[in-house]
Amino acid sequence: MSAALAHVVEAPRTETPAAPRYTPHALHAPDRTWPETNCYVDLWIELLHLRGLSPQAMLGFTLRQDFEGDQFTFFKPKAADLEALYGLEILELALYEDLESHSLIQAARGLPVLVEVNAFFLPDTAGTTYRREASKTTIAILALDPARRRLDYVHNAGRFTLEGEDYAGIFARGELLPYAEFVKPCGPGLAGPALAGAALALLRRHRAQAPGANPVTAFRAALAAKDDAFVQRPLSAFHTYAFNTTRQLGANFELLGSHLAWLEAEGAGRFGAAAEAATRLAQEAKAFQFQLARAYARGKLAGLPERLAAAEASYAAVFDALDRALAAG
Repeated sequence: MSAALAHVVEAPRTETPAAPRYTPHALHAPDRTWPETNCYVDLWIELLHLRGLSPQAMLGFTLRQDFEGDQFTFFKPKAADLEALYGLEILELALYEDLESHSLIQAARGLPVLVEVNAFFLPDTAGTTYRREASKTTIAILALDPARRRLDYVHNAGRFTLEGEDYAGIFARGELLPYAEFVKPCGPGLAGPALAGAALALLRRHRAQAPGANPVTAFRAALAAKDDAFVQRPLSAFHTYAFNTTRQLGANFELLGSHLAWLEAEGAGRFGAAAEAATRLAQEAKAFQFQLARAYARGKLAGLPERLAAAEASYAAVFDALDRALAAG
């Protein structure tokens, strides 16, 4: 594999000064197979962590991930789950003036503003998109100081600050206003056995709405239908394809494994076998991502779809073990 390709597979994580005394949640520990998942899930993990809540409780929705023909579902926590578990609701923020002034009002109320911004202006993405290329992502604005042009925000696996030209870029005037939301407490959150019980009930509901067919099988078939031209495109094509397939699959199931392990630790069932299978699937997705990278390096697709057999079997094992555990409960 070329050095350039290796860089794309797992870009180095450049340290950016974070907000003082902030430690990311354990779900973002650097020793995890997928330390970051997607911007929206990562955002919610850290927002809940900031409030002293357990983000593991919300992760039952990961059971519903499917292969959507060209990508795995960009998995997100369900708004109804967030309200039921934590007493938090997501409301649309009407930007009838400008993003900066409305964000200032909500931040003063202690309500995070969720907004899609251009990662070109986010210093925590140094080494990837920062000052290199435009890329849409979601951040949570926690506080801002217009006079100093300074912003306190959550993005991906941490809490950061930006200022100066980056602040001006985030709040660029004269451009189309972005879609924005804010997070507001709407009732008491659950804790202890009540939280675990509610999470288990949601897990059962999400299991009933999980795909009826193995999505890894569908992914394998879609990849087998492609020809060598697919892996002879620029490395940028590999990066976006991998993000929307192998990373979404692997990160989703690593979080499911963490959710199931948390439920077992809380005494809500015996989910060890299912958690182990989900974690194994996450690791197999990472291994397959490297195999996909090698296919791009060779410009040859032959033999690649067959390498999904292990992940295909692990997906089935997750649900077999989970169904046994739910039936026993």
